[in-house]
Amino acid sequence: MKKFSSYNLPGSAILLTLFILSAIMLIALGGASVVISGLKMGGIQSQSTRAYFAAEAGAERLLYGFRKTSQFETTVLVGTENVFGTTTLSNGSSYIVNYDSFAPIIFTSIGTYQNTKRSVELNF
Repeated sequence: MKKFSSYNLPGSAILLTLFILSAIMLIALGGASVVISGLKMGGIQSQSTRAYFAAEAGAERLLYGFRKTSQFETTVLVGTENVFGTTTLSNGSSYIVNYDSFAPIIFTSIGTYQNTKRSVELNF
């Protein structure tokens, strides 16, 4: 049987270990980066959804007022911003309803949550 002689390369095991650990660390950091960006996107989506539902709340309040009274049938309010004033909801979001046009009647409800804004337009 042939006997293998040991190579006289000092530090080769340390170098190989260093390469393997570096590769594992790069893979772990890449995975962590993907997870963190996913968490950030989820937070942004959550803010966007709250802002959209705040805009919907403003639109629903407008529709309720429109059906109960006739104050929106004149041109007096055209160009009015903040028809109801700025309304803050219980979850921290708020909405503003603007009266944009008379013929056709166009309202814009803008919902805001933290740094995110979403709008809903109503046409009659």
